[in-house]
Amino acid sequence: MRIVVSEPHCPKSVQGFSYDPEPNRSFDRLVCETESFAKKLNALRTGRSDRGFVVRVSEDDMDSDEDVDHSAQEEEDYSQICTCDDLYLSDDEFDHELDYMMDKMGLAENDHQTKSKEDVKNQVSVVEKEIMNEIETSRSALARVEKYRENRREVERRLDLQYKRKVAEALDTHMSAVQREHKIKSYIEERKIRREEAQEEAKKRERANQEEKIRQEKGVERRIGRAIRQITGVKDTVNAKINEIVKVFKDPRCPLSISIAAFAKRMVSSRQNPFACSYIIVYVTSKFPQAMDILLAEFHKACIYTVPNHDVNSQSMWDSEAYERLDSTMRLYGALVQTDIRGGNATNLHGIEHGWAWLARFFNNISAINIATATALNAFLQTAGFGLHQRYKSQFVKVMNVVREHFLTKLREEKDIQLITAYLDDRMYLKEPEGRTMKTSLL
Repeated sequence: MRIVVSEPHCPKSVQGFSYDPEPNRSFDRLVCETESFAKKLNALRTGRSDRGFVVRVSEDDMDSDEDVDHSAQEEEDYSQICTCDDLYLSDDEFDHELDYMMDKMGLAENDHQTKSKEDVKNQVSVVEKEIMNEIETSRSALARVEKYRENRREVERRLDLQYKRKVAEALDTHMSAVQREHKIKSYIEERKIRREEAQEEAKKRERANQEEKIRQEKGVERRIGRAIRQITGVKDTVNAKINEIVKVFKDPRCPLSISIAAFAKRMVSSRQNPFACSYIIVYVTSKFPQAMDILLAEFHKACIYTVPNHDVNSQSMWDSEAYERLDSTMRLYGALVQTDIRGGNATNLHGIEHGWAWLARFFNNISAINIATATALNAFLQTAGFGLHQRYKSQFVKVMNVVREHFLTKLREEKDIQLITAYLDDRMYLKEPEGRTMKTSLL
């Protein structure tokens, strides 16, 4: 509560008496005292006496912050009594003075209310300004907060957009990798299926080719075998079979390699006239030189003594048929090396010089002397001995003498050596073997 100072325009003291000992008092206190003073005046009007009036003034007006009830209690405790026994006023003067004081007090109260209102207005204005400032500050703060919130939302929106973009890129990369892996797997599976199909197709083609090859081989072997079986010592027959075999070789429906293999196999296993067969071999290999290598391989396969070579362990299971195959093969090989077609258009690719080389290797490499080696040597000399003697003469004779002195000496310990002994004793190499010269006709 604000302290209101009331200073009346009348003298502050009359004849040394002060009616306002406490000029600083509150407005409420003043109103309370005024009302009390008015009641006392009324009492004086009704029952006036010579007695002086008593004015009670509280000394506790400075304590403006305490309550009214406490002020009243303190008023009774600390009041001072001011008697005005010596002051005497007439009724008119007293009424006039009283009215004057009331007017002054009313004016003071009005001034106080006006000032209070102005102060309140000023304080309200200040408060309003402060409130407006607070409102503006709050608005500014709210605006900043809202702006910060918008900025955060924008940042979060950008971060969310960036995160979504990264997630989309990662998902796209993952999906691309998955698709690429799926494509690779599909490609691998497709290649595997194609490879398997190709392998299966190749196997089918190979089986078909093998079956066709076997069929062709069988067909060619039948044709060549039939021609070989019909070989005789007649020149016209030999020429006819040569032409038939050459025709088979030139047949485009059958590969040449198959025809050559069938020819070598059938010719080596044939037991026909060895000299007639050797003529056919020389003519055919002159036209198809690659057939000679296949033929020699077939000779070595059928009889290791054509190399020459010797297998000790293999002879334990030999029977009479094996010795017959050995004899026929060596006779054919001997006939081949001594065949010399003079005046013809054929050249022997494995001629007499190969026979002489074979004879030398036989004596140098074959250490075992038994029935097999004797059979091989006898069969070779039966067909090639005459030709070797015709070509090498005395040298061949010297070789035969060495055979008689060393080879036969060791062979006498074995049985069944009559054929080689008779060949050397009778010097059968001086006589042309039967069938060596082709007949012009069967008659």
